[in-house]
Amino acid sequence: MPNWARIIRPLRGAPFTRVRGPDQPDRNTYAMNLRALQYFVVLAEELNFSRAAERLHVAQPALSQQIRSLEERLGAQLVDRGSRPLRLTEAGSYLCTEARQILASCEQVALGTREIGLGSRGWLSIGFTRSTMYSVLPPALKAFHQAYPQVELKLFEMLTEEQGDALRDQRIHIGIGRQATVLPGCTTLPLLHERVVVALAPEHPLAASETVRIADLADTPLILYPKYPHAQFSRFVESLYRDAGITPPVGYRAYEIQTAIALVAAGLGVTFIGESVARHGRSDVVYRHLDGPVSSQITTLTARFRTDDTSPHLRAFLDCLPECDSKENVAL
Repeated sequence: MPNWARIIRPLRGAPFTRVRGPDQPDRNTYAMNLRALQYFVVLAEELNFSRAAERLHVAQPALSQQIRSLEERLGAQLVDRGSRPLRLTEAGSYLCTEARQILASCEQVALGTREIGLGSRGWLSIGFTRSTMYSVLPPALKAFHQAYPQVELKLFEMLTEEQGDALRDQRIHIGIGRQATVLPGCTTLPLLHERVVVALAPEHPLAASETVRIADLADTPLILYPKYPHAQFSRFVESLYRDAGITPPVGYRAYEIQTAIALVAAGLGVTFIGESVARHGRSDVVYRHLDGPVSSQITTLTARFRTDDTSPHLRAFLDCLPECDSKENVAL
């Protein structure tokens, strides 16, 4: 078995060394550095060692040594030193063109890396539920985009429950949803506490009431959403019925909020939504507060993100979200 330690050790410290084939010269072909390329480009522009050295703020012998070393590494003469003024060889002209592109590309890479590190460039992936588009999310997106126009926003509409998997798989930086559960390794921030309201068709007998008792809805089909296993908002709505001593009369299950509201408009039952959604609701549906203690009618919009996520874009976006520390901050 070969001794790989002895074979590999000589390559340490020379990351640009190319392994030679049997017909290749014994030269460190890729052992160039940016400084050598910068020196050569300036020399190619000045075609004079003295002026190039002065422009580079180095001694002329040091510049000459850099160019000779570069020629030795590449195995090609780059400058015709016998002509006055200096003249680039064909290989030198080729290298000059390519070196300019390499240096410009490196400058862009450095600038882009710096901007990403400062949070002024890059991307931010956000998972969101549709109901957040009626309240906390649009102002936050607007503020963030105005402050960081070069950062690409990748938006993914998904259920709150789906956001948990997306966070664990690192497909999104942050998830914004309703009635979110606590996730290991993630931080949960409350953004908005608001009352739920019941959505009814205008012809429903209770539509004329100022408030509605859950007990009075016992005979009206309940339209639940989202249609997803163990969906927390569905459980929250069902708990309202159970707290009133009623078995939830589930008639339909919808995948998303607008479908549920459309079924209400069609007279197929009632559903429950947050007040922020009701303010942007359909004209063919009426919305009523529930009778009883307000504290039991509160639903919460939250932001969840990985606690160890060091993305500067995430931190900047968090600053654009509203703060809501307690259930005393309720949208009424």
